[in-house]
Amino acid sequence: MLNEKERGVVKALHALPETVSAAAAAYSPAMVANYAYDLAKAFNSFYQDTPILKEADPQVKGFRVALCAMVANALKNTMAILGIEVPERM
Repeated sequence: MLNEKERGVVKALHALPETVSAAAAAYSPAMVANYAYDLAKAFNSFYQDTPILKEADPQVKGFRVALCAMVANALKNTMAILGIEVPERM
């Protein structure tokens, strides 16, 4: 079962296709920028409160690592839509 923070990140990820479609239809890149900001805030909240690599359950740990990768990919894609290059690592 997902905790509140995980659920928030998953909901934010789920909204990506709809947000991109709506932004394209409205010719509004600001919608994509706002989405990226909201996703980053949801991820930051998750990351601060939820153990990832220290999680004892290997299935939960695997899910959380995969969730982090999905967020990284979504942020990279939204930045590419906006024409912003992102570093491979920070």
